[in-house]
Amino acid sequence: MARDPNFDWWQRQVGTPLAILLHKAGYDLETQYAYIRFFLDCTIPALGPSHNMSSDASPWQSFMTDDHTPVELSWEWRHTGENPDVRYSIEPIGHSAGGCADPFNLLATPYLIGQLQRTVSSLDLRCYNHFADRLLPNAPALGSQYGALLGQSPTGPLSTSFVAYDLRRKGPVTVKAYFLPSIRAMQSEVSNFDLIIRAIRSLPESRAGAFQALRLLTEYTETDALGSELECEMLGIDCVSGDSARLKIYLRSGRTSFDSVRSIMTLGGRMQSPVDDDEPAFGDLFELWNTLFFPEKRASTTTTSTELRRCGHRTAGILYYFDFSKSHAKPVPKVYLPVRHYGESDHLIAKAVCARMKRKGKQHEARQYLSALREIL
Repeated sequence: MARDPNFDWWQRQVGTPLAILLHKAGYDLETQYAYIRFFLDCTIPALGPSHNMSSDASPWQSFMTDDHTPVELSWEWRHTGENPDVRYSIEPIGHSAGGCADPFNLLATPYLIGQLQRTVSSLDLRCYNHFADRLLPNAPALGSQYGALLGQSPTGPLSTSFVAYDLRRKGPVTVKAYFLPSIRAMQSEVSNFDLIIRAIRSLPESRAGAFQALRLLTEYTETDALGSELECEMLGIDCVSGDSARLKIYLRSGRTSFDSVRSIMTLGGRMQSPVDDDEPAFGDLFELWNTLFFPEKRASTTTTSTELRRCGHRTAGILYYFDFSKSHAKPVPKVYLPVRHYGESDHLIAKAVCARMKRKGKQHEARQYLSALREIL
């Protein structure tokens, strides 16, 4: 049988780094093999045509990464000193994506989800189906609206959904799904944020009183100057059953001072601890902030009001997400530090990450990280 050049390309460009991350993270051989087999059988066929780097344009301009690669690999370190867990996210891409047959790349994700139903025993699609119905483009209306939608959003993302995997050391892979609702929001003539909030509130458990913490976020976006500037990018969900399933709302801010980070992460003080329990955490974050973004300056020369340098890229600014569970009174905030736009170089970024690990007594983790980077790059 003839070899598939697309398969070989994705295996070389993504499968090899994934194998290195699994090995360096200390997964046992049986588990490494199982996850590489999963990648070969389920993931590569979902990535579509390979990206010919000699070409001026990729087959589909994925919003997953800034260079449009539809895969993002990551490690997650926990606080307990254990080895990191490997995770990765993809945008499923059909071979007709961007063409007349599938202009908005709507065919690949349902096909992958169907395959995962036969492969992942823990997969629960109740919430996925609920949000897909309310956040993905209204396909029957797309034909007549195609030109108008492109005209309204000439530089915005056409990507509508991502799928992600947490590669657990024990038990089945955890599947997550992400919805980018900008096309459906334009069809519905509402904002991304309002469409997502409406979809969450229409869940049966929301009508029964769950996800009350949403009120803090909606109040912040309605009444706070910084909050009202936030741009909503997407909703993430866990495709698992039970109360452990989370909802994550992703928001981007054009403000890049550390003061703005603190204000947004505390929702303008609405989640601030009354006894300043958050001070050590924000102090630690500011130390990392300075190490990453101002590596050649003394810490005393930068202030929390200092803005990062100007950047006109679509993904410039700071990305946040707020993690909501059914019963918690407050969401859990997370921030992405945008080293791609504001870091000085890959070398200095890696050096800063390792320096922080060593200050925290994580010499082994620093060695793991550097060793993986050197082997991949």
